[in-house]
Amino acid sequence: MPIIKTSYDANVGPETLFRGRVLKIEKTTETRNWSDTLDYSDHRSTECTWALVYLGTHGVPPRGWNGRVIAHIKDPFWETPRDLTVDERFAWMDCTNLFGDRHGYLLKAEVDTVGDLLIAGGTENIYDQLAAWEAHHKAALEARVAEHAAKEAIRLAAEKAATEKNAARAAKAAEKDAVLKAAAEGHLARIPTKGTQVTVDGFTGKVFWIGVSKYRGFWSARAGIKDSRGNVQWVPADRFS
Repeated sequence: MPIIKTSYDANVGPETLFRGRVLKIEKTTETRNWSDTLDYSDHRSTECTWALVYLGTHGVPPRGWNGRVIAHIKDPFWETPRDLTVDERFAWMDCTNLFGDRHGYLLKAEVDTVGDLLIAGGTENIYDQLAAWEAHHKAALEARVAEHAAKEAIRLAAEKAATEKNAARAAKAAEKDAVLKAAAEGHLARIPTKGTQVTVDGFTGKVFWIGVSKYRGFWSARAGIKDSRGNVQWVPADRFS
């Protein structure tokens, strides 16, 4: 059986497409946009129907869409028919009819029996051509997968190298920071013990805090001094004689 095109116009009778050229019907579940005007996203899980059709050895090449080779329901007038290569002789026709009312027709396909199938030139077996077509597209898919895998491997290697570089940089920075902190802690010995009464630059009070702190990337040893009124000053270790 061919693909039957039924018009919504009652004055237009059914039209047959690809008579003797329908080899396979495939049912799939795909995410389709149900928006009638396609101006917003209304994506839904959709049961789709695809018909694999034979285009012959001469005609307008099919187009690629979403990983499939798609047959034209009507050859574009601006395209010039030519001899088709092996990878162009079969294509899929979308018979899902999601927007049948908008297109003005419905498509219904049935698989042709072997006896009904056309033989190219009366000698070349259509199944031999189909095997060659499937082999071509399988090889093309495998090549794309291999290319993607190679690019992904390069990306992961670069990402790993960058991570290792950043980790090494961070470790080096941490090591340098530890050295600077240790150097600052070495100056703590200059500061009198807590509770000691000291006078620094005219300010007299007791030491209540001793330690090292980091400010704007630099470590320093300091002491906190509080006078009898509760006023506090922070004094660097090198200010103690």
